[in-house]
Amino acid sequence: MFDLETILKPHTYKNQIWSIMNQIRKPLLKSAYSFPFISKCIDLPKGHYASSVEYSQVCKTENLSDVIYRKFLPPFVSHRNPPKSIDEEIHWKFDGRYKHSNPETFVISIPNGRVIGKAGTILTHDDKLLLDASGVDSIKNYIFPYLKRPKCELIQETVAVLATGAGGKYYHWLLEALPRLEILRKTIPGGLDSIDKFIVNKGVSAITESLEILGIPSNKLLFCGSDSYIQAVSLVVPSLPGSTGDPPSWVSTFFRENFSNLRKDINLPARLYISRAKAGYRKVRNEESVIKCLSNYEFTTVHLEDYSFTKQIALLSNAKVIVAPHGAGLSNLVWCNPEAKILEIFSPNYVNVCFWAIANQVGLDYFYLIGDGQKIPNCIDPHLVQDDITVSIEKLSLTLEAVLK
Repeated sequence: MFDLETILKPHTYKNQIWSIMNQIRKPLLKSAYSFPFISKCIDLPKGHYASSVEYSQVCKTENLSDVIYRKFLPPFVSHRNPPKSIDEEIHWKFDGRYKHSNPETFVISIPNGRVIGKAGTILTHDDKLLLDASGVDSIKNYIFPYLKRPKCELIQETVAVLATGAGGKYYHWLLEALPRLEILRKTIPGGLDSIDKFIVNKGVSAITESLEILGIPSNKLLFCGSDSYIQAVSLVVPSLPGSTGDPPSWVSTFFRENFSNLRKDINLPARLYISRAKAGYRKVRNEESVIKCLSNYEFTTVHLEDYSFTKQIALLSNAKVIVAPHGAGLSNLVWCNPEAKILEIFSPNYVNVCFWAIANQVGLDYFYLIGDGQKIPNCIDPHLVQDDITVSIEKLSLTLEAVLK
């Protein structure tokens, strides 16, 4: 019988306590914000706009013509092929995701707009949160993180926002933040040359490396942190490219068109195993046995942390078969050639289908394998993001036979 307590038991009390604190934190803060004396003591925004369309329409009725909303792409639907597995039933997390609705994408220009904090949160000219442009789906899921705002820096230039909530990490930079550049390039008059500065996250080296490849030097970058608070004469904010964990197909096209010269035809391994041994969590417990099994099929083990951004592009674009536990290294699937094969390995306590979505965009042959552990009933998601993985070598061998035939 399914027992959530049994599943949680092997995991650290620290993670459990953190999860409980997060569940308590938001309702408590929201209740506190409702008291009049709190709003006097805490420097809160004066409200919010749920969408940039709503904000632009309000500005239009008030004859504020400098606030300009431009569409990039209308809403559209993506279709995906089912994943492959040696299991009799496809894991329920993939269910219902064969058709995905992508939201409208856009750019909005805000005179005297402001950006606050490391997540690139947007404040309008009338001191309200702009939720969709900040990557916030609902005010119910957002807490303003300041008792007192940092000192505001005034910039007498046109500034564009690329930073996102988790944009300092490789996956979120590559697939959520960087594609905002393409929305800017194809939407605003004058293109990227009309932008004086770009606000980006602090984080992985790929941030500066990728922007330099695209012709944006480091002297045009403003790095946002928790103490950042910037007001620009003109703040230009592109939407996120799509839902978190679900980038649309044009994102892959953007990468192929702009980074194709780095996909060199050089002598690199055709079969890769991407290890997470150097990661802080979600490691493969029996990786020595996994690598030994994979060596029988001529796989080369790589640790992508050891490679530059351009070398990662070269590695993945030359690979024909990739095996990896779920992790940010699989963001590099966007560089793969169509018909390359991918085997993604999950813990039974954490199945995330974002790389299956990317594999479909690029035209890859996608397989998955669920690691050993108690089978979780359908529609129950422990969501233990840091859970390490134990791989059945027998199931790995059987799956490899299916992948390689």
